[in-house]
Amino acid sequence: MKPASELMGLAHDRAIKKSVVVDGVECFYWFYPATTSQSSKAQDILIVHGYRGDHHGLESFAGGLTDFNVYAPDLPGFGISTPLKNEHTLGNYVIWLESFIREIGIDKPISVGHSFGTLITSALEAKEHTFSKMVFINPVAGGKVEGLSRFLMYFVKGYYWLAHVAPKKLGMKLVTTYLLVDSMSSYTTKSSDKELRQWIKMQHRQHFNSFANSQVVWEAYIASISNTMAPYINDIHVPVLLIAAELDEVTPVKAVAEMVKTMDNAIMYEITNCGHLVHYEAASEAIEQMQMFLAGKSA
Repeated sequence: MKPASELMGLAHDRAIKKSVVVDGVECFYWFYPATTSQSSKAQDILIVHGYRGDHHGLESFAGGLTDFNVYAPDLPGFGISTPLKNEHTLGNYVIWLESFIREIGIDKPISVGHSFGTLITSALEAKEHTFSKMVFINPVAGGKVEGLSRFLMYFVKGYYWLAHVAPKKLGMKLVTTYLLVDSMSSYTTKSSDKELRQWIKMQHRQHFNSFANSQVVWEAYIASISNTMAPYINDIHVPVLLIAAELDEVTPVKAVAEMVKTMDNAIMYEITNCGHLVHYEAASEAIEQMQMFLAGKSA
């Protein structure tokens, strides 16, 4: 299986940078055209990254899903996209994503969301029935977060609150310090491979501080920890693949297993010895499952 770094390199080779203005907000996105002989008939995939990331985080999926036309935006306020004009709530991100899909002119795409991206895509599907199929990576299924994870969630909440009320320059220093970024990388990376751990650390250093300001960081964080997919799943009826991870410290895998039981057209696949960074630690395994799912085959 190819490592995420190699898959990302393959994605770079076919990436086309684009931009679109949605409700007065300039959004940058990357288009990865299908490379198969029948690329004119290729389906569209929309990739929605998680909190505090940008399109780079899920670029390994674009590198592996070469049979599809892949679209990967930087969410407003993150990467190089302009912040929303209103508060960065889940509801406002849903409104933005609906408009973004309309503006770039794709109809009934397949969605691939990671973490916070699973909240945005599930909420949109429940509201507007936008997608033909859906893939949720590290889905925010809820469940009880305990121990160190619970402590860290509230510590980070307080830290981000302090940063957003502090003077602008100080606030940015607080949320961009490598001490914070490296701590997040260390905690979320579960692999014992030293080379992989160092590579993930550098990925986070390069892209985890790509956001507009500390206000965006605060507002989006509150949106990410205050919501789950639970209110939306009963209104999702398209085929769904949930890829959970055994050691995910954000959403317990048991919560995903319980959630899939209540969905009428969903299957779950669990990746072992992996946490919240499936796109870095187990990208090829996830891609293999996505390809089988999208081809209508069982895992």
